[in-house]
Amino acid sequence: MSQTVEPPILPEESPDRQVNSEVALEAAFADLVTASEAQGWAPRETAAALLKLATEHARQIEAVATAERAKT
Repeated sequence: MSQTVEPPILPEESPDRQVNSEVALEAAFADLVTASEAQGWAPRETAAALLKLATEHARQIEAVATAERAKT
């Protein structure tokens, strides 16, 4: 499991940048899921853990952005 995540190929203001991000992360994500399941984690456990981690990551990003906006 050592897929490389490709850098963005579109500017930040591109409406397709989110899709570009998903494509760039897809192979590494699939490898992570495969590795987790190979270690004995059930597919639902793996999905639930990844969803929880991603949700918490998004919350942390939003908290930082909120704090930054409050400073200005």
